[in-house]
Amino acid sequence: MPIVLLAAGHLKNDGPATLARARIRHPHVRFRFGRDLSIDPRVLEVAEERVSATLADAPVETSGVVVVGRGSSDPDASGDLAKLCRLLSDRRGLPIVEPAWISVAEPRVPDALERCRKLGATTIAVVPFFLFTGILLGRIYEQAAAWAQGHPEMTVRGGPHLGADRRLARVALDRYREGYEGDVRMNCDLCVYRVTLPGYEEKVGLPISLTPHGDGPAGGRRRNRRTTRAPQKAPELVLAQAEEGRGGTRSRVRTGAVGGPGGVAEDAPVAVGIDDLHFAYPDGSEALGGVHLTIREGERVALLGPNGAGKTTLLLHLNGVLQPQRGSVRIGGVELTKKTARDLRRRVGVVFQDPDDQLFMPSIGTDVAFGPANLGLKGDELEERVLASLRTFGLEELRDIAPHQLSLGQRRRAAVAGVLAMEPELMVLDEPSSNLDPAARRELADVIRRLPTTTILVTHDLPYALELCPRAVVIDQGQVVADGPTRQILADEGFMRAHRLELPAGFNPLAA
Repeated sequence: MPIVLLAAGHLKNDGPATLARARIRHPHVRFRFGRDLSIDPRVLEVAEERVSATLADAPVETSGVVVVGRGSSDPDASGDLAKLCRLLSDRRGLPIVEPAWISVAEPRVPDALERCRKLGATTIAVVPFFLFTGILLGRIYEQAAAWAQGHPEMTVRGGPHLGADRRLARVALDRYREGYEGDVRMNCDLCVYRVTLPGYEEKVGLPISLTPHGDGPAGGRRRNRRTTRAPQKAPELVLAQAEEGRGGTRSRVRTGAVGGPGGVAEDAPVAVGIDDLHFAYPDGSEALGGVHLTIREGERVALLGPNGAGKTTLLLHLNGVLQPQRGSVRIGGVELTKKTARDLRRRVGVVFQDPDDQLFMPSIGTDVAFGPANLGLKGDELEERVLASLRTFGLEELRDIAPHQLSLGQRRRAAVAGVLAMEPELMVLDEPSSNLDPAARRELADVIRRLPTTTILVTHDLPYALELCPRAVVIDQGQVVADGPTRQILADEGFMRAHRLELPAGFNPLAA
């Protein structure tokens, strides 16, 4: 039967008032406060399985684990995760297990990874302590990947979240039974979900509003949250003769004039080769369903698609945080495997949307030097590498300035400079223009045009993609649905609507 689960943590003082208001505003719904999953043997069992699967064949004596929770201002909620980590380490025979939080509480993911490194770990599993996928999972993997980029000697593996597991469903059912007779305090932030037990297959992302601001469903980001049920396939628009392959029908519009100003020859060496790539999360949601993609050296390609299309999952395969479940990923001819992941991480530079995830040293100069120094560069060679990268981005005069003293545009250029200083073969920029003012956008665009490497732009900024990338690849529902000239794709109004891509009002890609 549909029920409503409520969790209240740092709102504990307002809990009774919140519950009373909810009952008045939604008289048709039976509300109860119940306990969270907490430290339960079944929860420990599932968490242990996720950790063991992620570490796989790594030696226990040189392994570490970071279990990442959401974070809360409620110390009880944070304390529960710390207790769980101690139990996993002390009573389950696992190696170093450190807690981390993605928001509010500390330590954060990079700090926990650094602690594992200092304790002697060379292989670290990062396991999200989450029931469902969502925006925070991507942030966890992004922060772990950013830290790993600066520590090429380390192996960092992204583990699955707890996911839909019937053992956890039974724990939730127990909590429901406990709360049926009365309200029980829970230790996490206020959230409301309609859930069908005993599985979690039908989680619906439309929480009931408990605020005094209206009777409808919650608005904003939550209103657009997608269900974890298998999505219906969006209609595909075949832009040219389609190929039938193992991944299904896909558009194959290609031109030779891609990449830099002079174009890239079609017989140029392959920088990225992806063949029939599949990946699904433990809850059964398929993130990638047969992706085929070839990018040649020197190309500058825009990776487009709506939220939840699979772009971030694909990105995390490029730098080895995730491993293919089926199919293959090759960077510069080297196939991604557990054995080659560390080497490929040196070849791929990822610049994430928030530069503060990557800038953590006292000054811009030491930040740019951090990566090359970890690669073994010293003395004059290191100094030359740092100066060259700073000059490329016009940052030499800011070398001794702390990152927090810079503008967002300057911090983003500094993050790119730090990655470029490691001389990767492939650069991946995630939402590079996000929140930049017009002048900073223009400066960053000039920087991107000068990048000497193959470049992938993951972006929702479609005019920026058109300005910088002659070629665009569109991903939707975990598949490549278009691959061709950026202008031609953006000008097709029917295709854009079908795949939930929207140009700014008044913007005409044919006239730009």
